[in-house]
Amino acid sequence: MTDFIDRIRGGAHALPQPALCDMWLADGQRFGDHGAGLSPEAVLGCWPGESETDAVVRLAQAVGDELTWEAHAATPPVAQKLAERARPQPLDLEIARHLKHLQHVCHRPRLHLRVEEERMPVSRARRTPVRAVADLVSHPGDWEHRTLRSIQPSRVLARQIEDEWDLYENRVAVRLVDNLLAYIAKRLEDLQKIQKLLDASRNYSKQLQRGSHWLRSRISRLWASVWQSKTEDDLNRTVRHLESAQRDLQALLDAPLYQHVPRRQAVGLSLKPTNILVNDAHYRKVAALWRAWAKFGHKRQETLQQRSARRQREAGAWDRFVLHLVTRAFAALGWSALRSPNGGWDLTKVGWMPVRVQVDPMGIVRVSSASTLRLLPLCTDLTEADPAGVLDQVKTLDDVDGEVVAAHVGGPMAPFDVDRASGWSVGRRAVLFACSPWSIDSEERMTRLLNGWLSRCAVPDYPAVCTIRALPEWPGQREWLRRAGDRLVALRSPTSSEIAEAHAWSMQRVKELNAAAQRANAAKQAFEVAPFKALTAFQTFVEEAQRDLEDLGTCPICGGKGTVELRPGSQPDGSDATWWSICGACRSEWGTRPCGGCGHRYRALVPQTGIDVETAALEAAGSDWPDKVFGRDVWAQPCARRPREHFRCPQCRRCPGLTCG
Repeated sequence: MTDFIDRIRGGAHALPQPALCDMWLADGQRFGDHGAGLSPEAVLGCWPGESETDAVVRLAQAVGDELTWEAHAATPPVAQKLAERARPQPLDLEIARHLKHLQHVCHRPRLHLRVEEERMPVSRARRTPVRAVADLVSHPGDWEHRTLRSIQPSRVLARQIEDEWDLYENRVAVRLVDNLLAYIAKRLEDLQKIQKLLDASRNYSKQLQRGSHWLRSRISRLWASVWQSKTEDDLNRTVRHLESAQRDLQALLDAPLYQHVPRRQAVGLSLKPTNILVNDAHYRKVAALWRAWAKFGHKRQETLQQRSARRQREAGAWDRFVLHLVTRAFAALGWSALRSPNGGWDLTKVGWMPVRVQVDPMGIVRVSSASTLRLLPLCTDLTEADPAGVLDQVKTLDDVDGEVVAAHVGGPMAPFDVDRASGWSVGRRAVLFACSPWSIDSEERMTRLLNGWLSRCAVPDYPAVCTIRALPEWPGQREWLRRAGDRLVALRSPTSSEIAEAHAWSMQRVKELNAAAQRANAAKQAFEVAPFKALTAFQTFVEEAQRDLEDLGTCPICGGKGTVELRPGSQPDGSDATWWSICGACRSEWGTRPCGGCGHRYRALVPQTGIDVETAALEAAGSDWPDKVFGRDVWAQPCARRPREHFRCPQCRRCPGLTCG
């Protein structure tokens, strides 16, 4: 009996009907749209095409077998060696060199004369052998009538001379036509994929004219690392040559040789060195072209075991690709990584809480801080899947601890649920994330997804609050610090002078307490030790507030320094305090906003884009317009109607505008 293991929950479970492709293990193996005893309707989605899987396998090979953070961060997560693949391959050159000889053989082949003797009607007989008379005498049934002097035959033994087309050498030529047509079709499909990526890049470039200049700059740098100056010219030249060769080969389907050689006649991969293939000038080149095809273009038929092993490799490469996107995203956001002794990586960034990235045995990428984000790599194409069935399966992931992102192959699904289909993680709702090494913006969208999650789950609490009993009264008021009884509330990071002032005050109080303690000892009286502990806790709190809040004024867009505007609110405990900052260099704005519905305070980012954001949001089609206008420079989801003022609350999913849907 087959044991089905849920990759994200672990443990054996009953396989749901239908189940998401690549979400389960069957007897310890990843499986997709085919499995023992499974009907096609039992699985949602299908295994990706060869172009997608080949791209992730090549990318994994380019990164290397060692799962190092540096190797992933230094390699663009896109299809590799595009310029090399756009140029003519060895078999392409051999086809161009020897195709004329194959054409000559198909139109003017070498033929053998086949001579057969057969009894046939006299009217059809043209040539008779010497023994025809003796044969006639021995076959009275072939006599028309007999006279006294002779026999009048109705049938006579005749000699038939025909051309012999079905020679071994001619079968080689005919099968070579079929093999080259299949190779060129696959090669053109691969080149069309590169052309689509080039066209998408060009179209994306046009779309980016309506987007942020920060986004344009990042995408341009990524393009520069992928494309070479002559890639498009090489691609067009190769496509023209292959299409010309394809037309010439298709014309050979009507050649006399192709029509006379039976289609079922097979030829072994290794050629026999016959006299014709060795000595004939044209057949010798056909044999050379066959050997080139066998070396560069032949793909052996897979067994079931080989296909299963290949899919395990492809699934592992897809897991590596999702980890690659995560690595590039953190590197782009300025996080530093160190290898953890317990496996994975420990990430740090000034002003943010520590983050740990780990990969479990199921290939799931776990990003942990105040909560856990699980990225589930699904090596599956959901393009043709039933949206309602996929939505039902995604909803079952909502009860998993933390947040879940199912990263699948291809493009976003039809917006049956905008947030779930476009990767906007709202609250504890599992979402889908479409990505591909053939997509130029997969890295940018993954960075946006992680940037939004980090702004909710990896930032220190604001304001910094600490309860310290028996703390001596601090004379006067401070802008950065509020005191309500035993509760201290730090509204921003203290400056160096403010830290020095706080340190000097606490040291002065310690001296006074020490003097009082000495007098109490001399008088043999009791004294309180709580103020000593309170002053030590106060110094620790000042240091923690400086560490946790020092990043408030650092621009998340350009890294410059901004002016922090404090909005303390009316509550003494700081429960309604917010802040807002404006960068002095790029004029971007960021800070915290209170939700008018649930009261939750969340982080929002308004990058200075250099464009009319409202118009750009309306012109960008679809629900993924923030990706096209802002790219990764987003924390809370902006409103489509008033993107510089209104944001969607990550807690209750409410937008203050209430009219954007």
